[in-house]
Amino acid sequence: MRRDALLAAALAPVAFTSYLLSLGVRAGSMGDPRTGLLYVALLSAVGLLVVEGHRRGLLTPLPVTTVLLLLVPWIGFGPRVGTGARATPPESLVVVDFLVGVVIAGTVVLALAAVEYLAVRDPRVHDALDGETGVGSLTVGVLHAAVVVGFSGLQFTTLDPATVGLAIWVTTGLVFLGAVPIYVALKTSRLSPAAVVGTGFGLVLVVPGTGATSFGTLYAVFWLLPFVVSLLAAEAEHRVRRRHTSESSVKTLLKP
Repeated sequence: MRRDALLAAALAPVAFTSYLLSLGVRAGSMGDPRTGLLYVALLSAVGLLVVEGHRRGLLTPLPVTTVLLLLVPWIGFGPRVGTGARATPPESLVVVDFLVGVVIAGTVVLALAAVEYLAVRDPRVHDALDGETGVGSLTVGVLHAAVVVGFSGLQFTTLDPATVGLAIWVTTGLVFLGAVPIYVALKTSRLSPAAVVGTGFGLVLVVPGTGATSFGTLYAVFWLLPFVVSLLAAEAEHRVRRRHTSESSVKTLLKP
């Protein structure tokens, strides 16, 4: 195994644990040693994934891994369901509390890396995603969903049908909401869709409040509303630009 891969495998668990401790998370008891070994193994695997992605020239693994792992302690884990404290890390470093977050982060990074790899190598995937534009937009959508869920206070920690359904609705919707306006902006040079979503995203981060009626929770659950508004804004911007272009053309023709 190459030296850079071994170094990444060794440093990933150390870096993540140091980050948790820097937040004031107490070391506490590690409990079952096998759980601790699994924790280290998962983070080492994520480190290897980043190195391998970099070696293959992939752009998504490093930034997506960094953002997702930074968000893991802020999303919150444990027995609480529904709306939890906004941006509050756990008080104790019980390793099992972070295993789910690390697994989800690693799975998302692996999926995005595979999509990017196929978009580069497979012409059919490249055409379907519109190349790097589609991959970049999808990456923005994933990060948008992760940040909003992390700061909205929503927590999904049970497997009952209602909670699973809400989790699927929120996460897939937020990915869609983050990706489509960026794609539209890149392909059509219309800035209003991204501005609408960017405004909502910014408010999630800066507007205080917790509970079912907080802005972050409402934005996450009712993501369809800002999505529709972004599309209406795109159409309005298109009409304004077309009218401006038509008026400019008429003025040019009327010049003596």
